[in-house]
Amino acid sequence: MARVTEIAVREFRTTVLTKAFLLAAIILPVVFWVLALALPFLLQPSPKPLEGALAVVDVDGRLAAAVVVEFDGDRLVRERNRRLAEMQRRLQGVLPEPMREMLERQARSMFEAPAPLVGVETSSDPAAVESFRRRVRAGELLACVRYESSVLSAAEDTNRFELFLREGLTRQQVDDLQGALGRAVVSARAATVGLDVAHARAVLAPPVSVSTTLRGDGVDVQENQLAKVFVPLAFMLLLWSSVWVTGNYLLTSTIEEKSNRVIEVLLSAVSPLELLAGKVIGQCAVGALMLGMYSSVGLSAASSLGYAHLVPPDKLVYLGIYFLMAFLMVAATMAAIGAAVSELRDAQTLLGPVTIVFTLPLFTWFFVTENPDSTFARVISYIPPMTPFAMVLRVASVESVPGWEIVLTSLVGFGGVLGMVWAAARIFRVGILLTGKSATPAELWKWLRRP
Repeated sequence: MARVTEIAVREFRTTVLTKAFLLAAIILPVVFWVLALALPFLLQPSPKPLEGALAVVDVDGRLAAAVVVEFDGDRLVRERNRRLAEMQRRLQGVLPEPMREMLERQARSMFEAPAPLVGVETSSDPAAVESFRRRVRAGELLACVRYESSVLSAAEDTNRFELFLREGLTRQQVDDLQGALGRAVVSARAATVGLDVAHARAVLAPPVSVSTTLRGDGVDVQENQLAKVFVPLAFMLLLWSSVWVTGNYLLTSTIEEKSNRVIEVLLSAVSPLELLAGKVIGQCAVGALMLGMYSSVGLSAASSLGYAHLVPPDKLVYLGIYFLMAFLMVAATMAAIGAAVSELRDAQTLLGPVTIVFTLPLFTWFFVTENPDSTFARVISYIPPMTPFAMVLRVASVESVPGWEIVLTSLVGFGGVLGMVWAAARIFRVGILLTGKSATPAELWKWLRRP
């Protein structure tokens, strides 16, 4: 056991004390956390005011008049205030307080920008479009809009207008133009039928549902359904990235030690199985360190944004259990591949199908999260290579998976671990001494059957 521990410590140190690992596991999480705190201030919008002349070609004349009214400075300010109030109403009860305040602060700074100073030139002559287009291209006009009188009918096939823009306008400036020109059409239509737009908008606005989950522990929380979908994905990515990265460390270190003949020196002091056990344990510690670092960053971000209640301690315990299961599966596979080849490029052939199997849960996360008790979710929970990934999605998606199912899938999963470790040990003890060439599938099968 002492020799296994010594190998594990060596494997851990040679991996952790590298610049690449320090960058990936320690520096990057710190950078992400700093950016998460600073991003709201770095992204504080400073929109450029919209200034210039707008040309309107409208044969009917009613739309041109509506555009003139729409680009009145006071009306634009009122419209911005209405949009800000509408956004605040929609965010109420949907997002946690910290995130809602951050978004409202950014929106307020955008809406409080100077109102556009746009002069409007109108023409009822359709031929004037070409001269206006030339002036837009020359930079004399902000834009030119051409309305067809049929747009007032609101028919689906004519519900559009043409807008010719000057080069260099920002996205926000284009949005302001398009929004005002669209509202002008709505105002003209409403005036035609004698409709009060503001009243109609208020009547048609759906109410906001403020959903509160009444928990058994007496702590009631307002739920965000979108967050409940992405929290399981975060668990899945944490699990997958930590085991896959460390599994690749194990693969590359095994191949490098074989090519450098370091493995022969190690095998003069320990047995192949002791070497395999030490390397797996060492890399497991590396993966646990990575998982802890990224989890702490994620928990801090969730707490600061008001989502801490979505990550109760029992789910973190499950994350640790499924990390151990997933890592042993990946590590056994990578150790076997590393022992069976002599160069890293030879490993790519064997890695192809392995990668497909282990990445398949990533493509099914949405279906499992949406319906964690479906037949599909239950079936893949009993397929050992996918068991830990499917189960971490399920336990993070719903309040509680039946206890018997957690126990049964854990037995199946760790049973799969035993089978994969047994196969990896048989391949490792023979392949680790193979140099100069890579094993064929037939040879791997022969090694598995060798007593």
